[in-house]
Amino acid sequence: MEETIKSVVLGLCSGGIYALLAVSYVVIYKSTRVFPFSQAAVLIIGAYIMWFCLIVWHLPIWLGFLITCIGGGILGMFIERAFMRPLVGQPILAPIVVTLCLMLFLRGIGILMGKGDIQGFGESFLPVGAWRVGFLHLPKIQVYGFILCAVLIAALMLFYEKTRTGLGMRVVHEDHVVAQNLGINVKRIFQYSWVISCIIAVVAGMLLGNIQGVGLALDANGLIAIAAVLFGGLESFAGAIIAGLAIGILQMLTINYIAPLLPGETTMMIPFVFLLLILFIKPYGLFGLVRIERLDLVEHLTGPTSKPKNFIGLHCVRHY
Repeated sequence: MEETIKSVVLGLCSGGIYALLAVSYVVIYKSTRVFPFSQAAVLIIGAYIMWFCLIVWHLPIWLGFLITCIGGGILGMFIERAFMRPLVGQPILAPIVVTLCLMLFLRGIGILMGKGDIQGFGESFLPVGAWRVGFLHLPKIQVYGFILCAVLIAALMLFYEKTRTGLGMRVVHEDHVVAQNLGINVKRIFQYSWVISCIIAVVAGMLLGNIQGVGLALDANGLIAIAAVLFGGLESFAGAIIAGLAIGILQMLTINYIAPLLPGETTMMIPFVFLLLILFIKPYGLFGLVRIERLDLVEHLTGPTSKPKNFIGLHCVRHY
């Protein structure tokens, strides 16, 4: 029983980073309807920028954090302006393929920055050591990382609820055409979404690099976050958060109870197996919006000079 409780608590701590990454995917998808596979590699760039700031340039931690966030915002702005905006109005497959290509391109940049080796931050920028709470042994680095993730997610939720830009992003999420008719600059909202998402991703990259080391293998966490997004629902912040925490707990339980019984690396496999089981039951995810298209037959009575009388047309009605 004690081992199970330990697994759940430590899983919540690691799941906080998955939840933060999953939120970065949802931010873009809610506004643009494009799934940004590139974010799995953006976190690698964030980890390497922080590594350069601390190890190569010997900057203070607060300045390295600030530079990394600014770099993430600039990267998001560049991706949206150079690659995504020209594809507005194109078939949905085109921007998705571009984000996949960007993921590979950013991985290549990561190879150039780190020469393919796993790097470390030297000294952790979060407190090290552990707290002893009863039979629990809580690593400070994971607890503080979880707190930072929770603060960032809460700040993002307040931004969506309380600011004018956040309101505009919510309107764009509902309908792009309606948002344009209301005077909202939809392209600018797309850009804000990419900037915010990339800042979130580089922060997650810093935290993961601090815990796991800086290297190309960090993008595996981005793939796990994709499973969390699909598990919770592509358009749901709450679903992404709950799914990220759940996957963190599942991973820790797998490490303690299942991994010793199976050969190879099973912690990467379990989230996707669980995702498949969930999608069999709820294809839109636990909290995803079910979009139904209904075709209504509408009888159009026309004059003798146009279509034949009693022509039956199709009228499409969307229900959200």
